[in-house]
Amino acid sequence: MSEFLDIALSFPPVVFSFGLVLVVLYWLAVVVGALDVDVVDVGPDPEIEAGGFWGAFGFGAVPFTVVLSLWITLGWIVTVLGTTWVRSADVFIPAAASGIAVLVAGLGVGMLGAKLLTRPLARLFDDAPATNHADLVGKVCIVRTGTVTLDSGQAEVIDEEGAVILINVRRSAHEPAGIDDSLFARHSKVVVFDYDQVDQVFLVVPVALPPDLDMLGV
Repeated sequence: MSEFLDIALSFPPVVFSFGLVLVVLYWLAVVVGALDVDVVDVGPDPEIEAGGFWGAFGFGAVPFTVVLSLWITLGWIVTVLGTTWVRSADVFIPAAASGIAVLVAGLGVGMLGAKLLTRPLARLFDDAPATNHADLVGKVCIVRTGTVTLDSGQAEVIDEEGAVILINVRRSAHEPAGIDDSLFARHSKVVVFDYDQVDQVFLVVPVALPPDLDMLGV
């Protein structure tokens, strides 16, 4: 274990090691709902899709974080394996030369691998029907994060095509006082009543409300 850590924290694997830690933390945060992942209208970026260096590696076909995660992960694997091979080789290879060579291999193989892996992923995003934000207003959805607040929250909703999609939802800053926070807990049913164009999130209220609350003031 100590030898593995020594390799992972040496040059050049260390270039990718810290990035890999961030990638793992990012996707763990996505899984538990601490970060938002936009699923509605995940269309390609027209400027990237049109061409250029980044577009050639699929950055316009799938979310940027997906391709970057693949690139860092593959680059880390290549540099760790390359460094392990160099250290076990019987032939003397200058440390500077071998380190630079392995780093270049990691960058190149990581990019190529990301490009190859994003091809099937791109088809998944292309085949997904585009959902108009207005079509989801009035829809009942199920909260999937721990709760929904003014700043965070996600919920599942069924669109017009019958597909289940994950959307970013928020409570309204103008909702009536007296709404119990438990009505926004995980697995609770909420209804979309508006879309915030500025923050690009859906505003929701609980399906079941006390009869004395006037939602016309929201």
